[in-house]
Amino acid sequence: MTSGITLLVDIGNSRVKWAQVNGQNVNGQNLTDLGEAAHGESSTHALQAMVDAQPGDISRLTVTNVGGETIQLTLNDLAKARWGITPEFVTPRKEAHGVRCSYPDPSRLGADRWAALIAARQFAPGSACVIDSGTTVTLDALDPNGQHLGGLIMAGPRIVSGALERETSGIGETSGTPGTPVGIEVLGTNTEDAVAKGVMLGLAGAVDRALDAVAKEVRGEPTVYITGGDALMLSAWLETETQFRANLVLEGLAFIAAES
Repeated sequence: MTSGITLLVDIGNSRVKWAQVNGQNVNGQNLTDLGEAAHGESSTHALQAMVDAQPGDISRLTVTNVGGETIQLTLNDLAKARWGITPEFVTPRKEAHGVRCSYPDPSRLGADRWAALIAARQFAPGSACVIDSGTTVTLDALDPNGQHLGGLIMAGPRIVSGALERETSGIGETSGTPGTPVGIEVLGTNTEDAVAKGVMLGLAGAVDRALDAVAKEVRGEPTVYITGGDALMLSAWLETETQFRANLVLEGLAFIAAES
């Protein structure tokens, strides 16, 4: 185990999130100095903000990146200039940290999904599912033995709403709607409301159906974790009980760093 401070970084499609763990205390329960920044307009500014917020004695950098090669190269340069270290970018493997990947080519599984599954495996003794609701909505399932059963990738609520705005006439601005709908409240009483509720109901229905299929496969109710920027909004629409963990990917990175 590396001594000193390990910086954990989760680079998503639109945001960068980070946390620190001490070298003597590396696990998913001990994240400190958390922060985040949007990188939609400038990945360099977002990463620079993260680097500027850290102390000068970072000894290790463990990263998931689904933001593309350019942002990876930028982080390489910034880490070398500030701390003289090279980031360790997580790549999914066929089997590691108690999880066996179902993908024939594990590198095709998103590194953030892999890290979240590792965290779920550490937290849940039996079967588990992970929902990550952000730019996209992903769902991945584990059986009680840590076998990855596969997953889903769906357009997130903002993508779906944005597509409807672009491709239709007269709808106006729409977005996901918060709150738990009851009975007939799932129906909208104006066009914007109808679109927003339709988006959320469609996503929630798909997720609930997938979770029901997993429960039947594993012959029991899996522990369902939900994370991501729109997690609380989506969970309010789900019929399945979920556990919200805001930093599930970072928690998975902490476990990976502890065992690497």
